[in-house]
Amino acid sequence: MPIGQNEVFADKTGFSPGQMKIADFIERHPDEVLFMTEQEIADRIGTSIATVSRFWRAAGYENGKDFRQKLRLASDTTPALKLHTTISQMDPFSLPLKMLEQSIVHLRETAEQTEPEELKLAASLMDRARRIYVYAPGPAVAIGELLCYRLSRFGMSVRMMAASGHELLESLAHMQSEDVVLLFNFTRLLPETEVILDCVKQVGCSAVMITDREDFRYGAPVQASFYVRRGEMGEFHSMVTPLLLVEQIILSIGLLNKEKVLSKLEYLGELRAKYADKLPRGKA
Repeated sequence: MPIGQNEVFADKTGFSPGQMKIADFIERHPDEVLFMTEQEIADRIGTSIATVSRFWRAAGYENGKDFRQKLRLASDTTPALKLHTTISQMDPFSLPLKMLEQSIVHLRETAEQTEPEELKLAASLMDRARRIYVYAPGPAVAIGELLCYRLSRFGMSVRMMAASGHELLESLAHMQSEDVVLLFNFTRLLPETEVILDCVKQVGCSAVMITDREDFRYGAPVQASFYVRRGEMGEFHSMVTPLLLVEQIILSIGLLNKEKVLSKLEYLGELRAKYADKLPRGKA
């Protein structure tokens, strides 16, 4: 059963008012608590670190580390469970409207947290880069491929990185300080993401992050980071907002080099016209 609001602590009858306050905070922010220290939790809810430390045993755990380990295991829901959670709230007749309503909410929240200056900075960094490396694991792969396709048309050097395993090192070995890495970082911090960020730090190149976790944006060695709303924890996660953000980045880069970009696209059109008979569109 995926953890959601009011499901973390099954029995709160023995909690004191102070402990109820802690439990309420954890149940409203379970994904955030996974990465918070006891001091940070205490500061957020206005209590002492000693109160937070005593809370874990009252809740049936040895300590905060024990609680976070069990919370992490419970929150790692399978794709099937996420999909079931979402579609159980819909039917074939309500699906189009509900999906549209959810997308509007996600887009509005994402737009509110997207700073035009940060978007301009990301576009500028990528425009000046010797090469752009794109790390797009899981469901982000399609959007990563779209980004590579569009920017390659602009005459830019773009490469997709391996999604996992030691093959990722093949790209990292060639990274230079003049390069930019664009990372999609959804749901949880992958070991591959940690390795990429460590190499970014060592090489001294720039990085841009797109994430659905606000807490991932802080402390990461990146020059620009963007939050995209994709849905509640334990539910089917939409890719509408990441797609829109990537298209904004593509167009922002195009605006920076309008003449060069248009020249490349015009030349592509000329090649299509010249070789239309030999290489007609629509054929493999």
